[in-house]
Amino acid sequence: MVQRIRILYNYDEQYFLFIKVSMLRQIFICFLLSILPTVAQAEATYHVRLLTHFGKKINDSGLGVGGWLIIPDVTVNPAMPIFLVGPRYQGDGYWVEVMAGPKINKAVLAADPDADPIAWVQSTRFQITPKALKKPINVFGNVQFIDVLNSGNVVPYLFCATGYVLPKKAAVIGLETENYLQIPPGADEQFNDLSLGPHVALPFKGVNIIMSYQFHFHENVEDQVWVRAMYNFPGPLAK
Repeated sequence: MVQRIRILYNYDEQYFLFIKVSMLRQIFICFLLSILPTVAQAEATYHVRLLTHFGKKINDSGLGVGGWLIIPDVTVNPAMPIFLVGPRYQGDGYWVEVMAGPKINKAVLAADPDADPIAWVQSTRFQITPKALKKPINVFGNVQFIDVLNSGNVVPYLFCATGYVLPKKAAVIGLETENYLQIPPGADEQFNDLSLGPHVALPFKGVNIIMSYQFHFHENVEDQVWVRAMYNFPGPLAK
């Protein structure tokens, strides 16, 4: 009898936790839908980024390999994929990847068939999860250098997103900053495109939908609305 009561109690507890998490997610979705009319009236440009990621440990020390396939901006240039691969270290609640690969801009061939469409990218990406921080905080960052083999046109890129993780990972809410330095590359007069804005991530069985509104501080750059879809192949990140 006591065992049956415990089973019923645990079932009820899990059921109400599921209802609570579902309600929190619905609240955030309703909130996002409610602010869309305001965002639509703002002077902002709209962008979509697609990302696919894998991470695989190859031994018990945490060493492994990681890789990304990225379409940086589907709305501006869908024919510009980035392929990255390199060594990865998986720690207790965190990981770091040091990668390199080509950014292929097929659009330049339309203007000049003899042009080189490949720019090499070096990227260091990391994530620190609540397990490592002992708090419901998630940190993701990317320090990247675009066109590293062309010393006169290297563009440093910095991205960081920090957010509060809701119970049962229903959503992550926080801030992000995305920055391009020394642009346009090779120009006599360059500027830094710096941004900051709110950030919401919703996980859906391996696919994370990430939405943000970026306030850009340079007069030459409008504010930006971003929707990113990131798929993680099963592996360390799926846990």
